[in-house]
Amino acid sequence: MAKENSYAISTADPSKFVLGQASAARLAALTDLPAEKLQGRVLADIAEEFRYVIDVELLFFRRICGKVVKTDPVTGIDTPVPFATVQVEDTDCSFLGYFPGHSPWSWFFPFWCRREVIGTAQTDACGNFCVWIPRFDIDWILRFRRERHCYGVIFERPTLHDILRGIDPREVPPGIWKGPWPGPDPVIRPDRAQLASRIIDSFGPEVAARITRLQNNVQFGSMTTEGMAALDAPANLSFLRPSLPPELRAIRGSGKKRGGRKDEMAMAGASLAGRIGLDPDDLKGLDLRHYAGPFWRCYDVFVPEWTTVLGVPDITFRVLQDTDGDGVEEQIYGESYFDVRWDAVPGTPVVLHAGPNARARNLCDMPPVPCGNVPAIVMVGRLPVTTDPAIFDYTLGDSSAGYARRVNRPHPSGAFVESLPIPDGQAPLTGDLALFGCNRTDPSATHYRLMYRYSANHGASFTAPAPFVNMPHFLVRPGSVPLSCSADSLGWFPIVPLESIPWMPQDLLLDWRSGTLASGLYAVTLELGTGGTTVTSTSAEVAIMVDNTGPVGPILVEVGSTAAGPFTPIDVNCPVIRRGVIPQDRFFRVTLTASAQHLKSAEMSAGGCGGGNFEVVAGSVIGGVLAGGTRIEHWHENPDDNDQVLRAIYKLPALGTLEGTYTIGAIVTGRAFNPYDGAGYTAVPMWNYNPDTVQIWPGVAFSVFNANP
Repeated sequence: MAKENSYAISTADPSKFVLGQASAARLAALTDLPAEKLQGRVLADIAEEFRYVIDVELLFFRRICGKVVKTDPVTGIDTPVPFATVQVEDTDCSFLGYFPGHSPWSWFFPFWCRREVIGTAQTDACGNFCVWIPRFDIDWILRFRRERHCYGVIFERPTLHDILRGIDPREVPPGIWKGPWPGPDPVIRPDRAQLASRIIDSFGPEVAARITRLQNNVQFGSMTTEGMAALDAPANLSFLRPSLPPELRAIRGSGKKRGGRKDEMAMAGASLAGRIGLDPDDLKGLDLRHYAGPFWRCYDVFVPEWTTVLGVPDITFRVLQDTDGDGVEEQIYGESYFDVRWDAVPGTPVVLHAGPNARARNLCDMPPVPCGNVPAIVMVGRLPVTTDPAIFDYTLGDSSAGYARRVNRPHPSGAFVESLPIPDGQAPLTGDLALFGCNRTDPSATHYRLMYRYSANHGASFTAPAPFVNMPHFLVRPGSVPLSCSADSLGWFPIVPLESIPWMPQDLLLDWRSGTLASGLYAVTLELGTGGTTVTSTSAEVAIMVDNTGPVGPILVEVGSTAAGPFTPIDVNCPVIRRGVIPQDRFFRVTLTASAQHLKSAEMSAGGCGGGNFEVVAGSVIGGVLAGGTRIEHWHENPDDNDQVLRAIYKLPALGTLEGTYTIGAIVTGRAFNPYDGAGYTAVPMWNYNPDTVQIWPGVAFSVFNANP
């Protein structure tokens, strides 16, 4: 079967671009021509007629490419939105700017907005699109911002790179940071745990998950351009809301009826107009529920808390998709502002984060699914489960059934860097699992279903066969209404005909949301038939081990005056260590109890505030390997190594260490992985890689003072 088509990215022919009212006004402002002579005309004709009047560079086009994605709120994974319509708009808006003095962010509430569509494109099967934008439109935006203080700052959406640099430039993944690397090796994993914790506190778990995934995928020899593109994507901080004053916050959240909200918004507009010396009619249409932001606040120029920003030009995007199958496209992204840093390096992709109503898909550009003349389950995501037994053990019969062999393999030495021969591993699957296979092998069959037997004890006993139900999926192809596929009460799906332009993803059997069922071993078969109780053929059984439980890792930190103890657990509420007016050494006994149904690794270390650091007391390490500095690590030595206790005694020397906050942190990681996320299918050999899909970051922070107890 042929590889799934991605299809050409739909773009409009720039030579046919017709200037609308806004575009004509932009070009007229950059030339000596009146807008009336330009409006409604094809740009190619204008270029021909006014070749010696208009600077030829203004008549060029810039190709803007990007991707429309939908972000999983739990994992932070971006999944592509296929075959959606992207509208590019020339936008003029006035804004009421809000610059709270207590916050690093600024916010803008739009009013008096005008939009004009200047281009359209359609995303391909992987959510990608490209569109041509007149160069003079971009030049006008850049000129406008250069002429005004701080516009180049306050109208730029923060990227992941901005967030990382704002926290600590050393914590940007190696090979991606722009410039020489400051300080020590930044890939010490407990530092990553601290980084994740700090990002969660400031920017939420979704941003932290995206950065963690990016760090996990940075490997020796990986493309720095791909890493930079990921870091330079907008951080998607849409969950951060402006911290309005109490009297305005109540109005914004009001749900009263009558003319209720409209009247209250008018009152808010009148109140704000009075603050900044405007006529209330000037803010007519202001709605505090609609805003753009957050953006970095301008600090080098004094900005009042509330101020108007009038007539700001920009090129914005709106995305439409038929989400309910009625043939009419609904908006999944829109009312956007400042999506693109137009002064950035050309070619930087635009990432548009669609709303929760968007139809996204996990996989695109799938490799061919090999099919014979019998039904078969062939792949889970991009992971082959029946075609290569060296990659995945799908046959029931022993404790290794249902596991990936090459992913997260054991290290016999227990160290992270293994010098001994590495045996096959046992890595289960986790998360949403797309099953692909062959369901068109029986000409008499009109339906198919997937049946499973479940075992909670590694195959010692199984439940009776049951069908997968309540797990609908949808198929797409260009120019067509998305095809919704739902099973009946007995689990039967209709077999979709293989047409000249196939529905995609091709050969998708089931979007298995494995987290809705218990973790354990599943023996899955594909049945073909005509619905009801009639089964005409059945596939071989495929064993799949699923683990959505995650690891645990309680950490105990005790303090003492000597390495021999006695030790006392530190207070978990605002812990403070007083080491004497004349500082004395302090010793910390740390115990990490790491376990998981499928443990991959555990590690811990201790870090300071920059003025000196901990030392590991010689001979105190139990259950792990001292890997340099204060880092103690353990990698599972065999598939049954799923519980590990790491213990060490750290010394905080009195000499050379400052008062301040210190942290003892750990990372505990499971072996489970998702065959969509990561780059296992591109590894050499395939699927020989070590993803950190499921992690926890336990840790304890405490303050050290030079004071008597």
